[in-house]
Amino acid sequence: MDKKIFNIWLESIEKEEASVYAKVLTTETNAKQRAMIIKEDGTFIGSIHNEAIDEQVVTLSKEILNEKNPSSFTKVFPLDDGTELQVFIDVYKPQPNVVIFGAGHDAIPVVDFISKVGFKTILVDQRPGYNTKERFPKAERIVARSNDYAEKVTINKNTYVIIMNHHMERDEEALAFALDSPAPYIGVLGPKSRRERIIRAIEERGRSVSDKDKERIYNPIGLDIGARTPEEIAISITAELIAFKNGYPGGFLKDSKYIHRESALRENIT
Repeated sequence: MDKKIFNIWLESIEKEEASVYAKVLTTETNAKQRAMIIKEDGTFIGSIHNEAIDEQVVTLSKEILNEKNPSSFTKVFPLDDGTELQVFIDVYKPQPNVVIFGAGHDAIPVVDFISKVGFKTILVDQRPGYNTKERFPKAERIVARSNDYAEKVTINKNTYVIIMNHHMERDEEALAFALDSPAPYIGVLGPKSRRERIIRAIEERGRSVSDKDKERIYNPIGLDIGARTPEEIAISITAELIAFKNGYPGGFLKDSKYIHRESALRENIT
């Protein structure tokens, strides 16, 4: 049964579906293998012990899958008979997709760098002469105007958005579309004053932009590293995406006791 469930989990990974594979750890050679798969919506297959423990694992798994950058770990569950159940929680959450609106010259290094660090990149621009395979060989390309976005562009809660059209009206349309989606990160190129003009234009069209909406907007986009050239700006943007995905604020590591947060967590646990 465990092998069947494990194969189902591998299939979900191939489909890039976020899920948790929970398996009872045992040193007994002839012990019955117990495992289950839990998806983001809480549906599950299999069982690791009984209904009460299974419910705890499902609840825990849903919380983990809502984290930005979850990691696998072992969880100990106390049983009614005084013994304990060790369960390995293996987490799979696909790398976020990045949808970039704008195929200008400065988008070329952005696509290049974010693709190199593992993000799947989708480039959206209405200009077929700019949105070409030759200019963006590492991106999926969608030639679309704003009235085609709903049909051609998919943005979900695992999608980061970058808006860099260098065109006020197209940026306004892209931002309005992104705000109507569940995207957790919406980066807008340009100064704060330009962002405010775009937001005012959206509101004048009848679409209110709430404080909660504004929390998702990252502008000026990128980490503050003094970037000037298109390549430096692309590195700055890529670094911000990595920091956001991992739940880090960015900044210097100078005088930091730990290079990675996990090192501090392990010390606290031990």
